[in-house]
Amino acid sequence: MDESIYKQAHCALQISNEHLLEFMDALQQMAWTGSPTGKILYFNKAWYSYTGMHPGPTDGWLKMVHPEDSWHVIEAWNKSLQAGDYHMECRIRNGSDDSYKWFLEQAMPIRDENGKVIIWFGTYTDINDEKQDIEP
Repeated sequence: MDESIYKQAHCALQISNEHLLEFMDALQQMAWTGSPTGKILYFNKAWYSYTGMHPGPTDGWLKMVHPEDSWHVIEAWNKSLQAGDYHMECRIRNGSDDSYKWFLEQAMPIRDENGKVIIWFGTYTDINDEKQDIEP
């Protein structure tokens, strides 16, 4: 392969990735990406702002999930890695006051032409008001 074509393709891919991360950071909704095996690779700025986690690292994200919900989140996520999509309601801790709010977490995988998962994209949608309206 012509080395200049490889460099151009690599540069275009890098720019595309940067644009994707800029887009995700511009979202007011919390968003994330995950590896095919389920490891969280990236959280957007909204996640770090809400949870108070230090920007960059993704390890320790489960500590932000309410203790009563964390087992269910892990169980649903592991099942989703096999099934192909993910929907879970859980409470996430607000880093500024340690309160919890309800979120609907959803994720879908991006697959290659053979159906193999390349990457997961997920979001957290604030459903706290709706949950408060239906609880006695």
